[in-house]
Amino acid sequence: MFVAGTFGELIVNYFSRRLPLFIGVIILFVMGVVFGSLAVQTLSEPERADLSRYLENFYTSFSQELATANKQVLARQGIVDNIIKTSGLMWLLGLTVIGAPFILGIIFIRGFVIGFTVGFIIEQMVFKGVAVAVTSILPHNILIIPAILLAGGATLSFALSAARTLLGAQENIYNQFLSCTFLVLVSCGILALAAFVEAYITPVFIHLTQGLFV
Repeated sequence: MFVAGTFGELIVNYFSRRLPLFIGVIILFVMGVVFGSLAVQTLSEPERADLSRYLENFYTSFSQELATANKQVLARQGIVDNIIKTSGLMWLLGLTVIGAPFILGIIFIRGFVIGFTVGFIIEQMVFKGVAVAVTSILPHNILIIPAILLAGGATLSFALSAARTLLGAQENIYNQFLSCTFLVLVSCGILALAAFVEAYITPVFIHLTQGLFV
């Protein structure tokens, strides 16, 4: 009980000291979502038509692909994309210190992609689009979004601490590294769970909303 209480206090202390940083990360992600949704308005009519046909073809052919898809392969691909190419990449960028701006770019781009995708679906299908977006995008992103924000905030915090150390400030960089690595590993665990949700649960919801395209 004492160990658990001490660990909880360390976690609370860690986030309370870095609350402005994590709030900034959240704001950056939200800005990405907003800009992504606004970018839908910049599409030309041919581009809208092409994307609309792609979306409709994807859903109408999904029932056949669902029956033959290898869920384990999909889960492994999701793990590679989210853990190695996102959290792992941010961890490496944080260690280099000079790669910190790219962490901000990753967070913004992930928000932009989600905002653009949801914005386009809703624009094309209105109320039906809300149902499609909720069933096809929300289930796994409930886990992916906080995991990315957690990893982004932790790696940026380490990069800032390392930069201050290089400038002569007194920082316990070893503890900063351990905290950053631990939180990135937690993020990776959440992303692994999200990959299984995306492979096994999200397809079921997509199949349920397939009829909205008819």
